Amino acid sequence: MKTILLVTLITFSAVVSYAQLMNKNYERKKDNTLKYDSEHEIVADAYSISIVTKVMYNAVPDGYHVTYTKSFIGKTIAEVENTMNTKMDELRADAVKLDVSKKDIVIDVTSLDPIFDVKLNTSDSSGLMGYKATINIIFHIKNINTLARLSKLCLEYKIYDMINADAYFNDSKKIYDTLALKAVELLKVKKELAKQIGWDFVGGKVAFNKLNDVVYPNERYLTSYIKNASLFRHDISQNSSINYNRTVDVDNYFTYNLKDADYVFNQDKTVPVIQFYHQINYTYTKVDTEAQMREKIKKEEEKKPAQVYYIIDKNGGLKKIDTQ
Repeated sequence: MKTILLVTLITFSAVVSYAQLMNKNYERKKDNTLKYDSEHEIVADAYSISIVTKVMYNAVPDGYHVTYTKSFIGKTIAEVENTMNTKMDELRADAVKLDVSKKDIVIDVTSLDPIFDVKLNTSDSSGLMGYKATINIIFHIKNINTLARLSKLCLEYKIYDMINADAYFNDSKKIYDTLALKAVELLKVKKELAKQIGWDFVGGKVAFNKLNDVVYPNERYLTSYIKNASLFRHDISQNSSINYNRTVDVDNYFTYNLKDADYVFNQDKTVPVIQFYHQINYTYTKVDTEAQMREKIKKEEEKKPAQVYYIIDKNGGLKKIDTQ
């Protein structure tokens, strides 16, 4: 998505040269992914050992669904519909030149609203002025490099606002199978290391669990704010309202640190990728023979009959001694 950032910044620096970039970055959905313990991959004592194996796959998406929003305003519904249909037909024709077929362009009308003549900072209205139709334009593209040219084309049609760019991948099963095989391979290596250090995998029981996760590019973005220092009056033909500050989201792609995994497939990819994770938590527990022996002796002692002591009194009789 670096191309989106570049096009966005160039465009708004030309339209609003006095905008200031505010340092208000935040990470979206940062708590929705797996938590890895990168410090303790192997933990062992005399009777148990735990091994964590983590692998990652950077998959280049098979395609993207890119959505823009646009508004059309006219005095009548017919005028709005005619303008919208004409512009969208022209846009489809030009998009074909970017290898985007017409069947991969969907126009979704999200609202049709009346417009009233309302004075700023008052509730007075002089009546109906016209209508505004708001649409979402969804493009299905195969290559991220098409996005820059598509954004340029949309700017030529005065389509300024991108809603999102959702990546998808067709066959994740092959990736998870590859990750599973690699995780088992690395687990064997770590077990062999434990043996060389002196840990013995004999007389115990195995327990394990696996964790899978997938993170799409649109879930891992940082957002900054561009705000104007003075009143910004947006063109009336756009889907925006008059405000003292206009806020523009600028996306910057965020990726995991590669040290979060034991092995990373396609770690050299620089385009926004879909990140697949696979983690195995393996535990081997031996029987604590010393503890078993102590418990056995304790039970045997409890089963022994209690000893009773007597003394002979001065009359020659037996008297029981209370030992409690």
